[in-house]
Amino acid sequence: MLRVTYGVAAASYLAVKSLQQTAKYSSHICEKAAAVIHKDFYMDDLLTGASSKEELLCLQRNVSEILKEGGFELRKLASNCAELSENVSNASENISHYLVDSKDVHALGLIWNTEEDYFTFSVTLNQPPTILTKRTFLSDASTLFDPLGLLAPATIRSKLWFQEIWRMSVGWDDVIPDCIAAQWRQHRSELLLLSSLKISRWSGESFTELHIFADASERAYAAVMYARTLHNDGSITVALISSKTKVAPLKTTTLPRLELCAAHLAAKLARSVLHSWGYLRYPIYAWTDSTITLAWLQAHPSKWITFVANRVADIQEVLPPECWNHIRSELIPADCAPSELLHQKLWWSGPEFLKGPDHFWKLSPSQHTTQLGVRSKVVAMLRAQMTTGRH
Repeated sequence: MLRVTYGVAAASYLAVKSLQQTAKYSSHICEKAAAVIHKDFYMDDLLTGASSKEELLCLQRNVSEILKEGGFELRKLASNCAELSENVSNASENISHYLVDSKDVHALGLIWNTEEDYFTFSVTLNQPPTILTKRTFLSDASTLFDPLGLLAPATIRSKLWFQEIWRMSVGWDDVIPDCIAAQWRQHRSELLLLSSLKISRWSGESFTELHIFADASERAYAAVMYARTLHNDGSITVALISSKTKVAPLKTTTLPRLELCAAHLAAKLARSVLHSWGYLRYPIYAWTDSTITLAWLQAHPSKWITFVANRVADIQEVLPPECWNHIRSELIPADCAPSELLHQKLWWSGPEFLKGPDHFWKLSPSQHTTQLGVRSKVVAMLRAQMTTGRH
């Protein structure tokens, strides 16, 4: 086969592998361009960048030359760098169907304004269904695509409502209860307001720290990451990077365990962001309002029962105990309605103390202890005796 036949099971794999093999066997040797082809393509879309205009132009030229050897041609280029658009002949042509207007480009679920360099969302909802069933509710709630979790305080509400519908054992084509339907319709009408959001793409340079917050309630838990940048002129900016949310399991569990799950979700978020940034590494500080979670994280996993030990071990691989700090509950961003999200400074910029001096979180973290979740020594001894006396 000399072509990738779309429709067969292996089509997606073969398409991506063809790009990667082109970079691997290229005679035009440029390690950075080859790394971009391996890492920054999502199917046939390339999203990448550079720290300077000169570096960007060189990167574009090298990537194009490598792909051309394999018969691939980069087209429909869009950039916030005017020099790139001027120097590349096909940078602006044949891209009209990707444009919302002359400056806005669709990029994997987001809209990117290349002139002012900000992200926004396209909220296009169809007419609300006349009969709101479990199936139509899920379909309608999934129309808003938020890959970075920037709208998490609003989108988590639909997850909670869907879990409540599931808890009521409503069938897929059964009408959902009126109380939930009324709340969803109100929430749905407010989602249209999110089209006016403008989220800066560039988080800054100079000295940057990452701050990640974990929090949980009896219904859900979440993690959100911010980049705190100290500029050369002494000013400080704090930018939202990404977030993840999960609803609490249907089976009731304790709040300390949910707080630990939130910390575990924070570790997954940190791992995901650091992996996507590749060679970039920044100091990371993690925050939780649960002293029990801090006590669990400050001890060796072997001290705790299995549920706690497994999660503590995974968290400590990414966020070691010295990264963690305590924070008051009211300073952690919480869920809110779409209409409130537009003006929620706590969500977009994090707690106010991030804009102040950094000595507050660079002190040695306080030590916490707890007897909750401690592995039973009696059970451990009995297991040891049973093992040694087996023969």
